[in-house]
Amino acid sequence: MGFAGDLGLDNTLVQDAIASQNNESASVVLNNGVIQGRKSGPERRADQKRIRDDRNNENKPTNKEESTTYKPSKRNLRKINGGRVLQYPIDIDINLQDYFEMQVFKYRSAGRLPDLTDSTEEQLGSDSKMAGYNRRYNRQNFRLEELQSTIQIPIPNSLKDNNTVGWGPEEISGVMGQLGGPTMEKLFGDNENIDGLLGGGIDAAKKTFANADKLFGTTGPLKQFRRRAALNLIAQAAGTIGVNIDVDQAVTRINGTIINPNMELLFSGPSLRSFTFTIRFTPRNPEESAQIRMIIRVLKQHSAVKRNPKINSTEVYANDVGSNFLLGTPDVFKLRYIKAKTQKDIKGLNKFKTCALKSVSVDYTGEAARFAAYDEDSQPVTTLVTLNFQELVPIYDEDYHEFTTDDDVGL
Repeated sequence: MGFAGDLGLDNTLVQDAIASQNNESASVVLNNGVIQGRKSGPERRADQKRIRDDRNNENKPTNKEESTTYKPSKRNLRKINGGRVLQYPIDIDINLQDYFEMQVFKYRSAGRLPDLTDSTEEQLGSDSKMAGYNRRYNRQNFRLEELQSTIQIPIPNSLKDNNTVGWGPEEISGVMGQLGGPTMEKLFGDNENIDGLLGGGIDAAKKTFANADKLFGTTGPLKQFRRRAALNLIAQAAGTIGVNIDVDQAVTRINGTIINPNMELLFSGPSLRSFTFTIRFTPRNPEESAQIRMIIRVLKQHSAVKRNPKINSTEVYANDVGSNFLLGTPDVFKLRYIKAKTQKDIKGLNKFKTCALKSVSVDYTGEAARFAAYDEDSQPVTTLVTLNFQELVPIYDEDYHEFTTDDDVGL
């Protein structure tokens, strides 16, 4: 197409624009022997849709619920300092100085329940068959599976042990003894013959009825009991019409007597011993500072609850790693006061059963209650660590069979 007149534009510019238009509308271009042309309408629309989808996918936020289930693999924490012994101070000589040793072990569950004939504390046989060495081994290795770390420090200050047993005041009514006494005496007597026990039970039942007749009969020496029983019936009848009568208080006001409670201090059960240690760390150089940090790390890390515990090595349980259903028991501790040179337990100090570390309290300011640190590594000048241990099982009399000499304080 041409123009007859002058449009006031440079003819060269006009011709270049027309040529460019013609090039864009060219039908084909030869490229490496392949004929390519402009894409048709449907092809262009497909390309545009693909570009929009790609952009939407890039801007779409990640939805954790729509993703595949993530199961973290069971990964054991590494042993601090490679599991090697941690000592404070770093130049402590255990051949010349008595020391306190804390060993950390994985907790080994009993794997069974106690029954009427055996507990879950035994490892090497029944109590009747245990020799002294076996008892010591059983006590020192109870519930221990794999050594994780060992800490050796000077013996702390303020060493105490408190062996307690549960005792408490108990009461019993004389009526219980009057009615149930004969039967209880037969059941828990020395007669182990079942036939004799059954026959004795019949005789005890006869005595029980006879004693009941003494209580509620018109004759006999228990007049005071019958009077109180009558007053209790009156009080119950008065209670039906809203009148509250305290028979015991009324009788006490009248004649100054109370019912004999037959109080006695009775054994109620064993107790678990607890031990508290306060350890003072004051580093003298960067190496000792690093040692202190590792000791505190061991105490904190191994007293923590375990997530995703591996129950055992069997395939059924091993594949269940990653479940959020169970939590694992923290590691447990073996404590010892050790005499230098001999590396044996100190006779003049108490011995321990396997302990759990229930709390770790760290005071980074020391006695001054004000933070002060070294310039080189900002390690606190004084760190106070308070540890609260508790034994896993109580102390029993047979535990003292382990100690063959009388001059050992034992547990």
